Order: sequence, then C-alpha cells, then structure tokens
Amino acid sequence: MGQNVPVSDTSDYQPTDPRDEPAPLGLMVLLTGGSALAIIVLVTFFSGSTSLRPLLLGPIMLVGYEVLVHEVWWKRWWGAVPGAIAGLVTYFEGRAMLADLIGDTWAHPLAFVTAWVLFAVVFCLASRYPRTDFTAQRARP
Repeated sequence: MGQNVPVSDTSDYQPTDPRDEPAPLGLMVLLTGGSALAIIVLVTFFSGSTSLRPLLLGPIMLVGYEVLVHEVWWKRWWGAVPGAIAGLVTYFEGRAMLADLIGDTWAHPLAFVTAWVLFAVVFCLASRYPRTDFTAQRARP
C-alpha cells in the first residue's frame, strides 16, 4: 500500500510522425476500386457522351487525395510507378484475354476495375518502404 507506483510510464512514449505511416491498404484499395467501379458504370450507361472519357482517370485523383490527406511522405510515392506498370499490363493483357473468354462488352469494365485495384495494392504495399523514423530526428536537442 505504501509503494509509489507511477500511473503511466512515459519513457517508452514516442510521438508518431505522419511521414512514418504508409498508405492505408484497406481504405485505399476499397476507395480506388469503388471509384473505378462507379466510373465504369457511369461511362457504360452514358456511353454516347464522349465527354465522360476523362472520368476513366478518376481513380488516380482519389489516390492523390489519399496521399495528401494521410500525409504520405513523398519518398513513399515511388510505388506509383510499379503500380501503374502492373495496372496497365493487367488492363491491356487482361482485357485481351477476357475479350476472348467473355467478349469485349464485359472484358473492358472487368479489366478496368481490376487494373485500378491492382494499382492501389501495389502502391500501398510499396509505400511501406523505405522505412524511416522521423521521430528520432525530432528528438535530438
């Protein structure tokens, strides 16, 4: 009863710097895939309007928004390059393969959504590297 026990030990406390955090995998994949699906539905239903074609690049704006909101450090953005390569290969090769199997009507939307989801997955996984600890830099007197 007479012992003085500290209520909380703050010696292990390290404030987290947002730049130490990678891009959020689940949220990024869900939002990018959802936006790609919504865009392909809009473009498919309103296919007579050529002004909707720029909407096909919409998911990249969402990725940019997520990077800004979550303050993903700029050196973690390198994952966009392999993500874009994987997405483009998946889209063009997947679309050609799916067109042979299920026809071009369904191949384009399926390949489009799959390519954007793959882009988001590769980008988020790559954003985990390089590992840097910015809190150690701020802790110096």
